[in-house]
Amino acid sequence: MENAVLDTLFLDRDGVINKKITGRYVCNWDEFDFMPDAEKAIGVLSQLFKRVLVVTNQQGIAKGIMTEEDLHQLHNQMISQIESVSGKIVKIYYCPHLASEHCTCRKPKTGMIQQAMQDFDIRLSSSYLVGDSDTDIQAGDAMGLHTVKVDNEFTLHQWTEELLDIINYD
Repeated sequence: MENAVLDTLFLDRDGVINKKITGRYVCNWDEFDFMPDAEKAIGVLSQLFKRVLVVTNQQGIAKGIMTEEDLHQLHNQMISQIESVSGKIVKIYYCPHLASEHCTCRKPKTGMIQQAMQDFDIRLSSSYLVGDSDTDIQAGDAMGLHTVKVDNEFTLHQWTEELLDIINYD
């Protein structure tokens, strides 16, 4: 696993990396709770993929519930925790807009993925998007990514185990 065999992994954040809070937004580190074994999974995935990127809708910013600085602080702490178990998130893309603003970055629109393609040389045919909502999957499908839908029963960690079995089998 020393050399990455896959290109880019796009991860949604809420419901994939961390647990969602019903009816609320995760606004600070005290409210952030990793999904079971998510850090460990990202550590493994960081070795399988050339890069791991996060693409996340964060309309709590436009609603005034949190600031962009709050989001950056939370993400810095999340990255630090992931790096402590040998994981690496190369970049985080986020959409701060309300759904009603009809921007080009809010999933299911593909603006964040398109921005990543400008920032990195990405081979879409060997890239994946893992998300927990239909809008995540729609964005990935629209860009021709392999898509994986996770939830509380089928987590990022479980998908990682399946992916390892497939790669080791081939």
